[in-house]
Amino acid sequence: MRVSFLLATAATPLLSLGIWSSLPSFADNTRFNLAELPPLPELNVASREPVETVEQKLWFQVREETALKTYAGYFSFGSKALAELNGTDIDHVFPAGSWLVVPRGLRSVAVTLSSLDRSTERMSAPMPAPPPVSEVAKVQRGDSLSSFLSRHGVTKTQLKSFNPGVQLNALTVGRELRIAKAASGQALLAIRPTTSGGASWPDTPGILPLEQPTTPPPSRGYLWPTKGVFTSGFGWRWGRMHKGIDIANNTGTPIVAARDGVVSHSGWSGAYGYLVEIAHSDGESTRYAHNSRLLVKKGQIIPRGARIALMGSTGRSTGPHLHFEIRKPGGAAQNPLSKLPPRKA
Repeated sequence: MRVSFLLATAATPLLSLGIWSSLPSFADNTRFNLAELPPLPELNVASREPVETVEQKLWFQVREETALKTYAGYFSFGSKALAELNGTDIDHVFPAGSWLVVPRGLRSVAVTLSSLDRSTERMSAPMPAPPPVSEVAKVQRGDSLSSFLSRHGVTKTQLKSFNPGVQLNALTVGRELRIAKAASGQALLAIRPTTSGGASWPDTPGILPLEQPTTPPPSRGYLWPTKGVFTSGFGWRWGRMHKGIDIANNTGTPIVAARDGVVSHSGWSGAYGYLVEIAHSDGESTRYAHNSRLLVKKGQIIPRGARIALMGSTGRSTGPHLHFEIRKPGGAAQNPLSKLPPRKA
């Protein structure tokens, strides 16, 4: 009896092992070979650069000269990503007055930096300033004589007369030439303005001396400020109020003062482009917009009929034309046709 018990006890582990090995196996290497699986992709956290969308950008004006790599260190942000965000290279140095673009998520750091002007924070790119008014222009790299003349609206004959002794076939990069006295621009046909276009301005418009008539007669009446094709009247147009009239002609067509007065503005004015505004003795004022060149300065006394500008297509304009307004005392616009004399056929 004892012998039978001992035999049964010894056989139990062997029997259990046999039963276990006969069960289906889900981790048997003969059925599942790990070596046959494709390797997992490597995750390199250090090489990942943050990707920012246009809606996630902020602009700050730089107060003092600072390197891009310095800002990258301040923000713990990749130099390459910051350079791409600002459209420059990683060795770039931001001069004072320039703009730095940063991801919106880094605003909490940007507003603490003394080299950034917190008060200039913007959610959209700042508009570039208009070019300065100048009487001279430099020959740029890649310029041909034809492209230089076309860009500044002068002819060969005019350029020679403004620069005595100049050899036009031997111009070098950086050479300064006088262009301020050019009186005519590109030979363009009159274009009827149709829809509002993008902002634009000439490269270097100059200010020419005012041409005073020999006997300026004082006058309270209006005259037509230029010659050309009447293309648009006063009133509602394209869903908004058109506060003046449009007259189209070639670039460089003279613009004259419609009445005696004093120049209250002469310079860049947003959608008006290069604008001249004249204040008159009864409180009314006139505006002359989209000019290519300004011939008067603020504070000048202007007689009726004196040339004040040359026609152009600066500001919100689709072709060379004059936008002319008459403003009542207080600034309200009125229909210029109610003040101007009938046009001759």
